[in-house]
Amino acid sequence: MEVMEQEAETGVLAHVGEWPELGTAHDHALVILAMNLDCELIQTGEGNFSLHAEPVQVEAILAEFELYAVEQVANVSVPEPPESPTYPWGIAWLVAWIAVLCAVFLMQAQDVTLTGRFANTSEGLVAGREWWRPFTALFLHADPGHLLGNVAIGGIFCVIVARSLGAGLGWLLILLAGTLGNALNAWLRFPDSFASIGASTATFAALGILVGDAGGNAWRFRSARGLWAVFIPVIAGFILLGWYGSGGENTDVAGHFWGWLAGVTLGALSVFIRKNVVAVDSPPIPG
Repeated sequence: MEVMEQEAETGVLAHVGEWPELGTAHDHALVILAMNLDCELIQTGEGNFSLHAEPVQVEAILAEFELYAVEQVANVSVPEPPESPTYPWGIAWLVAWIAVLCAVFLMQAQDVTLTGRFANTSEGLVAGREWWRPFTALFLHADPGHLLGNVAIGGIFCVIVARSLGAGLGWLLILLAGTLGNALNAWLRFPDSFASIGASTATFAALGILVGDAGGNAWRFRSARGLWAVFIPVIAGFILLGWYGSGGENTDVAGHFWGWLAGVTLGALSVFIRKNVVAVDSPPIPG
């Protein structure tokens, strides 16, 4: 097959298509050749490329061109999701969080009524309309071991969230998800008597945020490979649940679950909010 200048008659061949690019015309000519049919490619006076074939085969060729067009659309590769930006670890935020937890713990030791007034309770939240309890309970702890465990274990996942989403947004979502988890826990237990304290709900919220963020990005970019990022915080959640205990009178498993679920929801929603909002947090840095 050769490209010919259109100077002579094309004989008995019929026109089946014309394209401005030689490459596109060649591709369609290959479609005809794949049908075991002959064709002729001619360059017109306007600089286009015209394809001709046997008149009796025109209908079949045009049908094959339509199938070829559909196949080309179907085979358009989905772009790989861009590398997620990474932010500073937000260590200053973590230090501030630890300082607040320690200060509140010292205040608890000096004022024995503090825990009762600010713990997360079903009666206080639902019946008493004391809306602050799900939030303030995140800062209260029963003893030094309780505080140390939440600081050491929770701090790890909180800085990972800050690294992935930015410290400002990350800590906002952690506190919000932890508060929502506590609120759901207390509201669903009402009218039964219930009380809880501790930052562990926020820790599980941080894990949920990582799951929601990874899952939201995988869905947004239609990337099955991106789902692998979901498994890491999920596995960490099972390990963490084992460390905290799977039950017992001093383990609020329901609170952990609701905190995690609130984190998943907010983490996924943040993906689509951040897509159209200019970040006001620290700029991304390499690695």
